[in-house]
Amino acid sequence: MTTYSQIAITSKSIRSKTTKVVHGFVRDAIFNLAKTKKNSAHALDDDMLGIHWERATDGHFRHRKKRLWSLWHILTKDWFVSQPDFEICADHLKSDELIGPHLDHLVGTQIGTSLIDVNRILIYLMHAMVDDEGRLKFTDERFADKWQELIDFFGADKICCTMIAPLPQLVISNFPLRLNDDLVLDHFTDEEVTRCHQAGVIQPPFGQPSVIDSEVAVGIRKTTYLPKLIRTGEEEYKLPNEGDEGRFGNRPLFREDLVVDDVLSALQLLKQTWIRPLGHVTCTDYPWIAGFMRSVIIPPRWYQGSLELSEPELPQFIDIWRHLEKYAANFGFSIRRFNFSFGRGYLADRIVDLVIAAEALFLGDLDDKYRGELRFRFALRAAKFILHPQYDEHEVFEVMRRAYDARSAIVHGGSPKDTRLPDNPSADLRVFIDAVEELVRLGLHKALLMTDGGKRIRQAVYWDKLMFAQKPA
Repeated sequence: MTTYSQIAITSKSIRSKTTKVVHGFVRDAIFNLAKTKKNSAHALDDDMLGIHWERATDGHFRHRKKRLWSLWHILTKDWFVSQPDFEICADHLKSDELIGPHLDHLVGTQIGTSLIDVNRILIYLMHAMVDDEGRLKFTDERFADKWQELIDFFGADKICCTMIAPLPQLVISNFPLRLNDDLVLDHFTDEEVTRCHQAGVIQPPFGQPSVIDSEVAVGIRKTTYLPKLIRTGEEEYKLPNEGDEGRFGNRPLFREDLVVDDVLSALQLLKQTWIRPLGHVTCTDYPWIAGFMRSVIIPPRWYQGSLELSEPELPQFIDIWRHLEKYAANFGFSIRRFNFSFGRGYLADRIVDLVIAAEALFLGDLDDKYRGELRFRFALRAAKFILHPQYDEHEVFEVMRRAYDARSAIVHGGSPKDTRLPDNPSADLRVFIDAVEELVRLGLHKALLMTDGGKRIRQAVYWDKLMFAQKPA
């Protein structure tokens, strides 16, 4: 059994007297409550039952309903004041060097704060003494666990915030796959699945309300440690700069959408995939601001796809990610337009996005004086630059010239006339777009892997050397 004296030894950052006084107050308060007619916690209504999702032996998640018990109807301000030694307990908490500075202040992060006072601390500790049946019983073990959580919170100078973004049907041969210090692709924990369900981001399939497939509970986890703020409430509160987009792989607060886009960019530059996110949830584990949770729900599309990264593909994916972290800014516009093409519902929009992405890649060196014959330059540069495993230079030239014509026809109100492919003369627009997508992917991939991050392709001299064979020495 753990006693308050043992707790004090392990909690060096807080005064032992504070621990002893709080321990005694909570113990006696629970004992007094248990003796009165109000000898149990109050059961919340059925519609407020807690649903927790747990991974079963088959890997899927099943919900477990747990009745929530509350002492809020008892633990009022007047009730605390009426308790023996309450003022002594409050004085020790307020004078404690670790806890005192937090009391009667708004505590949290730049994202959100909550008011911390003596009553809230005591209520948190007393709720821990309610068992699954709503009975009140003080134990040193429960007190020690919750008291240590409080000490960890008050002693921390940073608060951990976690962003979860499900990518259903993402299969990786060896989870977790770490992308950088903050980002990882992984299976979700029971608590993460529960929070996603509470936010409406993850829902059981129709007809199976008690099961969440393991294939759905996987995706992106970003962990951020934010400075802990202690405010009086009178300070001017400023949100992060809305214009700050950060950089690839390192996005600022409130831009979870860009975090998801970064991961999708790397996946889509590796191979064709229609895998789409369900949304994202951002929350913190600390009890004082656990109620704070931001979420965005993305409606699923009919073409929600899957993606499997095999063992040989993992190094390729990480290599793409590392180069994007270094050089994505050099091709930001091309990458964005390439990514836009995967979210389009119309084929015409897809080919427009892909050709615009390729134009920004292959014609980025031209100013207004040298923009004649864009169609020819576009197709010729693509043919010289892209290394296709099956098409030769002339075939790449023909496909990209037809892609340019298709884009031009669409933006001028017409429709593509020629969607032939070298290996498929009867290819329809959908098949043709897939071929163009692969060519643009190969071009972006090659540009990213260049030793200078692709800066050379912004220079006309690079294309001149590439177009014309060098004279033999």
